[in-house]
Amino acid sequence: MKTTPSHNNRRAFLKSLAFGIGASSMMATQGKLNLIQSAMAQSSDYAGLSDHKSLVCIFLAGGNDAFNMLVPYQQNAYNQYKTTRNKIALSRDSLLPLAGSDYAFHPSMAQLQGLYNSKKLAVSANIGSLIEPTTRANYQNKSSQLPADLFSHSHQQEFLQACSTAKSSIHPPGWGGRMMDMLAAANDRPRDPALFSFAGNSVWQRGLNPLDFALNPYTGVEEIKAFAKDDWPRWKTSRTDAWHKILKINNPSLIQQHMTKSYLSAEERVGLLVGKMTEAPEITTVYPEGNDLASALKMTAKMISIRESLGMKRQIFFLKFGGWDQHANQVNDHRVQLKVLNDAMASFYKTTEELGVANSVTTFTASEFGRSYSANDDGTDHGWATHNLVMGGAVKGGEIHGSMPELILDGKNDARDNGRFIPQYGIDQYGATLAQWMGMSVSDVDEIFPNLKNFDTKNLGFMT
Repeated sequence: MKTTPSHNNRRAFLKSLAFGIGASSMMATQGKLNLIQSAMAQSSDYAGLSDHKSLVCIFLAGGNDAFNMLVPYQQNAYNQYKTTRNKIALSRDSLLPLAGSDYAFHPSMAQLQGLYNSKKLAVSANIGSLIEPTTRANYQNKSSQLPADLFSHSHQQEFLQACSTAKSSIHPPGWGGRMMDMLAAANDRPRDPALFSFAGNSVWQRGLNPLDFALNPYTGVEEIKAFAKDDWPRWKTSRTDAWHKILKINNPSLIQQHMTKSYLSAEERVGLLVGKMTEAPEITTVYPEGNDLASALKMTAKMISIRESLGMKRQIFFLKFGGWDQHANQVNDHRVQLKVLNDAMASFYKTTEELGVANSVTTFTASEFGRSYSANDDGTDHGWATHNLVMGGAVKGGEIHGSMPELILDGKNDARDNGRFIPQYGIDQYGATLAQWMGMSVSDVDEIFPNLKNFDTKNLGFMT
């Protein structure tokens, strides 16, 4: 989508207005800032979007070992891999070769291998936390800007989700939330929730406007039970009626007025979603039992299936799948985790085909970092660069996008001589590629991803 002059002028005006209110009192200033943020958050440029697109993020919390997810298959390269990884190396005979590639998937990923070979899934390689392009020399002589506290779970999870870190305990907005801030104008009801989380609150979904909504992976949307009009217990209906009478009282307190308005708005939105969920078509795709990620993805599919009745052109979903911090017993634990991921993603893609939305739904994985290439006995330590999976009908599938790191300890890509490989591509570039597929303008993408200006490549090319 091209940026229009009016779009640039509007943003320039709002930003200049923001800088011109510094002389006001603190309360007045805060109020004006809130209005300005709200005005800047939604971009009317997207009101004319007529197609539907949904973005689904699967966050692999803990640091996925992508170097055992995607393994060198060419014989000489495999031999070097086996020597270096020692106890955690996979046997070559067990690997699942990728068509047209010198690499193979982990043996637990048979269905994802099939999606890759049928060009419905791609790998975005060598991704990580970067502020600017960084080399081994830059890292070792400390001449590059680097994210705070590399190799720390909490700090790198925040950087992954916001492309920056907190300053003075003020957390920056996440890039998922900021995308929805701007894209909400495409929906018929732009103030209704359009970013749905199966992981409670996260940095990634936090925008300037509260457009996120927490879902249950098994039951989806639930009514506010404390005041639901149930016949049982016998006193429930009368309590609910009393509560609504209290809400109707005209109270002079601004705080109570705001509380009342917020509650009624939440009740209306929940009621709308509960009602629409009853209209969702039955999904016939079989999902694996006992797989929480699969359950969350099935509920995601149900939400996507009612997009038209909700008047939604753009939706975003956030799912969290933990357990990837494998310092020991990695071979067994990683096998189990990847099998869960494989089964869940494959069922979800099949469902998007069943619903006829495969080309308009893109699912991607993300993890705060990869693992060290050197083994820590039967596990690995925190690393840096990782590989991500991107799935959907609009993905340039059957390809590994980006240059792979040189898998050599103490090599040109190794930051600390133990296989903490320096990423070639930043999270900003990864997210910006997805944002552009969602139809976002160049100027809005630059605003959401603060480090993108430091990289020559703004789009990693894995989307059509």
